[in-house]
Amino acid sequence: MAGSRIDKFSNIFARVEGMIRSGAMKYEDKPIWFNVYKAFPPKVNPTFTRKAPENQQVVNILYPEDLVRAKYYAVYGSKKSQEVVDLTEKETPTQCQRFVDKYFELKRSGRVSDEDLFRQAASYMRSQGFKLESEVEKKEQKELHNMAQEMFPS
Repeated sequence: MAGSRIDKFSNIFARVEGMIRSGAMKYEDKPIWFNVYKAFPPKVNPTFTRKAPENQQVVNILYPEDLVRAKYYAVYGSKKSQEVVDLTEKETPTQCQRFVDKYFELKRSGRVSDEDLFRQAASYMRSQGFKLESEVEKKEQKELHNMAQEMFPS
């Protein structure tokens, strides 16, 4: 048989509950959300046949720091920075987060264009010892290196 069609007629809670009752799943192995769902069931049962509201507008959530972060990764990229992030270390901000924090600190200090703020934040990060190289800067360095090799062959 190709597969079960039960997911179209029942929700995940009912299926997990059925597996626990039948013994296919031990009660100790239940998902984390099981007891919360049991204590606070939804007002309308979520099933496959339930239609989505037609006139409901989905709000696009976009914060100002998201734009700075996106530009940071577009210019300096996650692969280009070679930053190692320890996910167990919650107190230490990432290089990108430090950049964003500095950007907004500079923005609060005066009226400067976004492009200048970005450059100032980058120069501050470099002065603090962070390695930031954009693709343009890498290309320029490579061209200079090639010119030097042509002028002074080894």
